[in-house]
Amino acid sequence: MGAYSSSFVTNPKSNIAVASFSHPSKPNWITAHAIATELSIAEVERLWLRFEQMGASKDGLLTPQVLASPALSSDVFVKNILKCFKSSDGNVSFESFLRALKWCESQELQVKARGMFQMLNNGNSIPKDIFQKILRRIYPEETEEEVKRITDVFFRAVDMTRKGEIDEASFVHAVLGLPRQRTQTILSFHILPERLRQDVHNNLPEFSSQAAFHSPSPFVSQVPSDNILKEVAEKIHRKDWDLVANKLGFFEDDIDSIRSKNPDSTFKQAFDMLQTWKGREGNNAKASSLERVLRNAGMIEASLVLAP
Repeated sequence: MGAYSSSFVTNPKSNIAVASFSHPSKPNWITAHAIATELSIAEVERLWLRFEQMGASKDGLLTPQVLASPALSSDVFVKNILKCFKSSDGNVSFESFLRALKWCESQELQVKARGMFQMLNNGNSIPKDIFQKILRRIYPEETEEEVKRITDVFFRAVDMTRKGEIDEASFVHAVLGLPRQRTQTILSFHILPERLRQDVHNNLPEFSSQAAFHSPSPFVSQVPSDNILKEVAEKIHRKDWDLVANKLGFFEDDIDSIRSKNPDSTFKQAFDMLQTWKGREGNNAKASSLERVLRNAGMIEASLVLAP
């Protein structure tokens, strides 16, 4: 994850950083962050409460002193994760916190696996002794003999180079080789739990087509145009778009074929999949059907492109 921190850590000296024009004491603190990060008000409010619980200062920062507190530094995994959120001044801003969690929610499976590897040994290859230490923290009730046995089994399966250490490529290959549905469930992360996301979708005006800033949606009984499908693809291609494909009736071989046709672009993969679905279903490829699938897959933002 550390290798990706530049994509979400906000420069505190930037004049476009939210903290440069807002403050926790100002009424626009939540809305300004929602606009800057493209998250919903509900998501930002929930995360602000959590940020405050972690010890945010009156200026909306997790300071080095707070980050060094036992509550946040006693667990090595938490410490390593929060280290990736720090800006150059050593603080973690609320904006960086939001952008990092949005990153965790939106990235596809392979990128999440790479991010996990970065956390385990600061991005370095993992030798057996370090891996055993990791397992001891994960399975504190297991005996030393059992931890060693699990380590040996794992290395026989994953250490393809037989160097006694696991590099990033081997780790990612192993993660992607696990049962897809189970892996997606484990690595799935939603800022709002699914039930709350659905409540937001149904009840908040910011998710309503009647809101003044929301563009009109296509009529739900129509077949969505390619331009609409491009919008949807743009929303889902950095996530696990193959989960949407599964729910639309694609098999693993179909998904692999789409990936091989578009090896360098997840956007093209997602758009190809949606176009294939549209061509296959013909007049039955309704916007309402796709909207429901997207919503059930937890991709609320993408579903809003099609929502009535």
